[in-house]
Amino acid sequence: MIDVEHPDAHDRNGTHAADRVSGPSDRESDDEATQRYLDLIRSVHDEWTTLEAEGDSSVQLSATALSTIKEAVRADFRHGAHVEMPPTAAGPYTLSEQALRTVVRNAVDSVPGVIALRTTFDHEPPKGGHRTRGVPSRIRCRISAAAGDRDLLEVADEVRTAVIAACREHMDLTDLRVDIHIEDLHDN
Repeated sequence: MIDVEHPDAHDRNGTHAADRVSGPSDRESDDEATQRYLDLIRSVHDEWTTLEAEGDSSVQLSATALSTIKEAVRADFRHGAHVEMPPTAAGPYTLSEQALRTVVRNAVDSVPGVIALRTTFDHEPPKGGHRTRGVPSRIRCRISAAAGDRDLLEVADEVRTAVIAACREHMDLTDLRVDIHIEDLHDN
C-alpha cells in the first residue's frame, strides 16, 4: 500500500507539509513510490494472466456476455460495411451497406414490371478511416424486366430515374452514375 501524506499534515517538527521545500530525499521517495506502484500493477497483470491461463471463471466472460458479443458481430457482418454519406446539418453519418441496398432495391422494384436482381457500388475514397467505405459514386443495377411491348431502353431509363430520385431524396446523393443491366426477361 502507498502512503500518501495529507496536505494539512505536519511533520515531527511541526512544519506544515506545504511549507517544506522538496529536496533530493523527496524525489528519491517519489521514485520508490512510483516503482512500488509499477510493481503492484505488474503483479496484478501477472496474476490475471495466470488465472486466465488456468481457466479460472472469475476472469472469464460470462456466457451471456460472450453470446451478446457474438450476436453483435453477426449483425454487423449481416448489415455490411458502413458507407459514408454526405453530411447533414446535424453532421456526418454512415449507413450500412444493407440499408443502402434496400433503398436502391425498393426504387428498382417500384418500376412496374421490373425486379431487382443484384446491385453493386463504387465508392469514393473514405474520409473516415479504414473501417468505412467512401460516399457511393456509381451504382450498377442488374434487373429482370417483363417481356412485352415496352422498349427496354425506356425501362432502363425509368429504373435509372427511380434510383437517382430515391438516392437524392433519402440520402442526399446527387452526383451518381447509375448503370442498368437488363440481365433477364420474365413473364408479367
